[in-house]
Amino acid sequence: MTKQNKKCFSHFVSPYFFMKILQLSPQFPFPLTDGGKISIANMTRALVSSSCEVHILCMVHTMPTQEEIQRFEEYSGAQCICIVNNTRNTPLAILKSLFDFHVPLYIRKHRSSAFTDEIDRYLQEHTFDAILCDHTAMAESGLYASKQSGLPCIVRMHNIEYVIWKRYAERLSRLDPRRWYTKKQARVLRTMEIELSKNIHHLAMITQNDVEHIQSLSTHISASYIPVGIDTELFKPNTAKASCTRMIHATTYDWIHNVEALEWFNAEILPEMQSRYSAELVLLGKQMPEHFRNGTIPGLIGKGFVDDINTELQLAGIYIAPLFVGGGIRIKILEAMSAGLPVIASPVSAEGILAKREDGLIICSSKEEWIQEISRLMMNPELASELGNKARTFVKQFHSWEHSASLLKQVIQTLIA
Repeated sequence: MTKQNKKCFSHFVSPYFFMKILQLSPQFPFPLTDGGKISIANMTRALVSSSCEVHILCMVHTMPTQEEIQRFEEYSGAQCICIVNNTRNTPLAILKSLFDFHVPLYIRKHRSSAFTDEIDRYLQEHTFDAILCDHTAMAESGLYASKQSGLPCIVRMHNIEYVIWKRYAERLSRLDPRRWYTKKQARVLRTMEIELSKNIHHLAMITQNDVEHIQSLSTHISASYIPVGIDTELFKPNTAKASCTRMIHATTYDWIHNVEALEWFNAEILPEMQSRYSAELVLLGKQMPEHFRNGTIPGLIGKGFVDDINTELQLAGIYIAPLFVGGGIRIKILEAMSAGLPVIASPVSAEGILAKREDGLIICSSKEEWIQEISRLMMNPELASELGNKARTFVKQFHSWEHSASLLKQVIQTLIA
């Protein structure tokens, strides 16, 4: 399918148009502890709310309890089946990938005969209208399901995976052996990601930047922009309690690039803010390193996982988002904006978010810019509050789950037709 003969996905679709969807996920998206889970679970929930019946097959490292599966089903309205498949980057998996110049580690580790068997069983027992996959990781499984059933396959690409590997390689020292390995994986993954994308019926990208990037790789790729949504009733401001000298950041710490970015901020930016304004940085999230929690870094308050992130956001004055390796979109930034916080972010962290400075999203590329922009907001609480209000307005206008589900249903209905 060329750019010239792609179908238009902009026609009207009734929100009550019924569809039955088989969804394939590389993880069990519950509880909602990171951006990936939030994005998968809430799109599933929004599709169900818009008259879709969704059955989701999830790869898991360890089987969730029946209570956890039931809680997800109650939250999303979908029927959920979990299949055990270890997708961790184990030393053995990395060793095997050293001698494979065709299939990257990222794709190989998501291959599972048990998962394929479950797809076969499910297609025999149910009829569906479409196959929906999350991430490039599920593209092979989605294409298999599509071939077996004759149904259209849509992949929701939360990011372009090879870009993440490429950026990581570029940040490693030329003397670091990991640089060679990571660059090789990026090259192989790029080739395979293009081939998979060409065979998928449609790619639902979560940023416009990714749409343009993926289509620049081949004229045979069909893709469109379907933004992530935010629950603006859950994430809302309470400025009466906010402190203009309290910064906040929420993430998961099992991804090395998140930790490295915060190490940089704690070493280069936090001491200056602490010295000038007695500022503090609150860190939230699971699997936090001990040195973030033990009080040895002045001004750093490591709280780890909290049940109610919105309450913590309401107590802060600025959301910071340093990141140097990544792709897709940072849902935590949108949640902070919905909660009425101005956001200061690195270019990579802000990628895919169409907000500008006047919408409450300030982008900084250097240490000096970070210090200058944080200082400006800490010395001008009224300005910080104004930008926070504009940030919430932006999210409410452009990032509702209802809108995103409607766009995705338009794509599916056109493919069915």
